Amino acid sequence: MVEQIAKVLPLKGENIIAGIMYKRHFEWYVAPKNLWKMDYNKLYKIWKFAYLKSGKTITELENDIGSYEEFCAKRWGIEVLDNSTASYFLSHLFKCRYSTDELRLLRMVSRDDKKTDYNPSIYIDFDNNIMFSQYPRPENFENFIPDGWTGCYDNFISYIPEDKRY
Repeated sequence: MVEQIAKVLPLKGENIIAGIMYKRHFEWYVAPKNLWKMDYNKLYKIWKFAYLKSGKTITELENDIGSYEEFCAKRWGIEVLDNSTASYFLSHLFKCRYSTDELRLLRMVSRDDKKTDYNPSIYIDFDNNIMFSQYPRPENFENFIPDGWTGCYDNFISYIPEDKRY
């Protein structure tokens, strides 16, 4: 049986809304933002560079975020989220799916200062190897796409099926 993470609400800086196209089927997911950085090798290299540049050691890096293997284990051992790992990854997020109506209602009843938490942050199309981010800077999801993919910081609403927009 696949370990599934619990359903969470969008929360700025922690849990983000991702629009996912996989095998010509579109779904909304809400999950911790670091799960959506597609290439963990690139992400870990950035962490390593930042630690070394600040005068910290590899031991301190590993004490704080773990070895590379431990880091990847936080995402079920998936080093690169792409077409070959999408099914396995999404099976862990089964409970994190939201319908368009759920997101629309939750945004409508949320406090005014929380409404932006319900804005979609990223769009990943596993069928066409593209990823768009609308997540506020300095977070750069598009810098962590798999090799051979296209990623950019741009509005992606036109890629969302009309009946899935909220």
